[in-house]
Amino acid sequence: MLTDPRVWRELFGAVYEINSARTHGDFAASVVAGLERLIVADVVVLQLFDRAKRRLMTRMNPSDSFTRDEVSYYTAHPNEFPLVEYYERTGDTQAKRLSDLVDLQSWTGTKYYLNCLARQGLRYCLALPVVVDRTTIAALSFNRRETDFSDHDCALLDAFAPHFRLAWQRHDNPWADQRQLTAQTRLQRLGLSPRESEVLFWMAEGKQNREIAAILGIRLGTAQEYVANILDKLGQENRSAATVFAIGALRNH
Repeated sequence: MLTDPRVWRELFGAVYEINSARTHGDFAASVVAGLERLIVADVVVLQLFDRAKRRLMTRMNPSDSFTRDEVSYYTAHPNEFPLVEYYERTGDTQAKRLSDLVDLQSWTGTKYYLNCLARQGLRYCLALPVVVDRTTIAALSFNRRETDFSDHDCALLDAFAPHFRLAWQRHDNPWADQRQLTAQTRLQRLGLSPRESEVLFWMAEGKQNREIAAILGIRLGTAQEYVANILDKLGQENRSAATVFAIGALRNH
């Protein structure tokens, strides 16, 4: 299935996109762009869930694909969606089509479909769960109106998964949004390392050392060491002075 050179070009195009995150806005947005290179769909969705910090990131294209009511229904009844129920029940890690699990004619009469998908006529879905690290799980999904997904699409998505995992692990903080990335880039120009600029960003956001340690998944003592390095590099007497200095530096750009 993946011996055709055209297939590898499709895969490498998607992999290139996700490894260019620093020049394409935030990491999640670059992943969605990469997925769109990989498989044609009417709606592409990436969901990331951090079990340790209980945070959820969702990116999709088009960005306004679902209404607030549709999202609320999905959030309240995720296991009514057969693919979610299947993956939770089996622990499978391979790409799966909705049509592999249900009769689509019957599916379009279900309460879940009518509340979440009927407005757009999204009858077909292809999904894949990816365990990206010990606390983070990603769900990649594609939705179409007119035609089902092929075995070729399934194979492409399975081949993409390890590259997605490696790209995630390569970034200091894949959860960062564009505003944070822009701020950290500016702070690095003050002579700070990427991690020090990240710590200083959260200081400017009003976070204390213990909170920063939790956000970054590091020890409190390590966070305190970063703060000490920041004070030394910026020539500031204390944490408060460094925070004010950082806020001023960000405002002046």
